[in-house]
Amino acid sequence: MNAPSSDNNEVSSEARRALDRACLIHLPDPNVSLVDLGYRIRDRQGYKIEREICVRVHLRRKLFGDAFNAYAARHPERVPRADRIGFAVDVPEAPYRTQLGHPWSWDPTAIPGPRGTTFSPMLGGIGVSSVWGLGSGTLGGKVIDRTTKTPMMLSNWHVLAGWYARPGAAIYQPTQWGTLTFERAVAQLTRHALDQFIDAAVAELTGTRPLVNDQLELAPVAGVTAPRLGMPVTKSGYGSAVTTGMITGIEGRRVEYYQDIPQVIRHIVHVAPSPAQGEVSRKGDSGSWWIEAGTQRAVALHFAGSNFPEYGLGIAMPQVLDALGVYIATEV
Repeated sequence: MNAPSSDNNEVSSEARRALDRACLIHLPDPNVSLVDLGYRIRDRQGYKIEREICVRVHLRRKLFGDAFNAYAARHPERVPRADRIGFAVDVPEAPYRTQLGHPWSWDPTAIPGPRGTTFSPMLGGIGVSSVWGLGSGTLGGKVIDRTTKTPMMLSNWHVLAGWYARPGAAIYQPTQWGTLTFERAVAQLTRHALDQFIDAAVAELTGTRPLVNDQLELAPVAGVTAPRLGMPVTKSGYGSAVTTGMITGIEGRRVEYYQDIPQVIRHIVHVAPSPAQGEVSRKGDSGSWWIEAGTQRAVALHFAGSNFPEYGLGIAMPQVLDALGVYIATEV
């Protein structure tokens, strides 16, 4: 990967206004999978990156040649153009999806690995699920309620909650599906931030097992910082274990479909893979934390990804914490 440095990373007010225009024009298009501000991507795999900042309109499927010309003639308003948006434009291709692991009871071949076993104490990067969930995700890490000082776990809304869950819903570790048992709950759903366009939730611990500030196969989290273009990051996920990448996009917005119900998600961070590894995420990684390499500060809450090409999507951690009214527990 041609990795631009993460300094000199100011995004102009002109770029932000252009992002707003692009979202108004293109986000309702069902073929648009993300609109963000980021570096120009010169190859499909995301390894060749140019420092030029663009408004990027990501498409689920791109057309070429005669097929594109016919489509542009029928729908000129759907074609991303710099003269309409008022800024440089890039059009990557990626069909992003949330990354829950399939319930084992539905797929007997999906036997959980070591991260799906029982952990005591619990820590970030292990498998977790809700009693009302449709699959398994990742326990992101330990946070503290800003008012009550109560310790909680933080993960995605679609991992800890879902449309049918209410406060008090049981959270299991290991995942209830991965073991085919209903172990005593380790936490109970407290609140979420979906009404603030953020796929995140917290659950208060029941006291059956402790949760510590640590990330499996990484290190304890040292705090939080805002995502920056060019920032090298790493995460510990239930599905893919430890992966590394680089932030190539910020301030993204996307229409996510949860059980066919559309929901706008904001403050999205785009991560491209490290060429040495070639993977940033897979099913089961929803809820894991992207961590700034070298400082161990949390940057984003992973919630979706793409396999072809290989990209990851997170939600900026400062906005996640503010929306939920919590802070990261930095003591071990």
